[in-house]
Amino acid sequence: MPLTLKAQKPKDYSETPLTLGEHLKKRRRELGLLQREAGERMGVSAETVANWEKGNTMPPPSQFKPVIDFLGYDPMPAPQTLAERLKAKRRALGVTFSQVARYLGWDAGTLTRYLDGTWRIPAARARALEEFLGTDATATLPQPLQDPGR
Repeated sequence: MPLTLKAQKPKDYSETPLTLGEHLKKRRRELGLLQREAGERMGVSAETVANWEKGNTMPPPSQFKPVIDFLGYDPMPAPQTLAERLKAKRRALGVTFSQVARYLGWDAGTLTRYLDGTWRIPAARARALEEFLGTDATATLPQPLQDPGR
């Protein structure tokens, strides 16, 4: 009787994912889910999951929270700057930049100028931003290039 040896089938995903798509595919495979089933958990179609996994598209802000919930973690690198921390918070909440500005009662352009260091953020607004972020936002503020007198 001939002996038949079979090689272990290689995994079709990266053990050390770099892109969001790689993170999604790895998690889905670990859970033994089809793209359709993963999509149901995140509230999207199988085609959407396939496009995210392939890197063809990225989730809109409204889908960041379900994606993070599915993965069990935020796959993006740890934020260092105030702008990166705000972006991470937006991903976790599934909101847009404009929605954050409106929530804070600020113009989106004003928030942009605070984040890029064009304007110095006043103490009262820094406290509001700290409260939104849940952290000390003033610690990573860039140095202002000009002060609009606000």
